[in-house]
Amino acid sequence: MTDLLYVITADILNREQDGIDPQDGSPLQKVFTSRETWTYPASTPIGDIMTEVNRFGGHVISVAINEDRVSADKAREERLAELKAKRYVEED
Repeated sequence: MTDLLYVITADILNREQDGIDPQDGSPLQKVFTSRETWTYPASTPIGDIMTEVNRFGGHVISVAINEDRVSADKAREERLAELKAKRYVEED
C-alpha cells in the first residue's frame, strides 16, 4: 500500500556579511530569501516536522505543508480497488 506523503516548503530569510560601510566602518549585511523543501510520511507528527524545519537555520518566514499529489492519487486508487474487490467478493 502506498504511503501518503507531506511536502513541506519553507521560505527562509538568510543574512551574510557583505563588506564594510566605507563611511563608518560598520559591517554591511546582505539579506536574501531561499526556499527549502522536505518530504515526510503523513504519519509524521507536525511538531516533529517543524522541529526539523527550525534546525535548518536562518529565520523561517513561512511554511507550507501539502499532501503529495502523486502518493495521494496512488493511495486513492488502491483504496478504490480494494473497495471494488470487496464488493465483488460480497456479491458472489
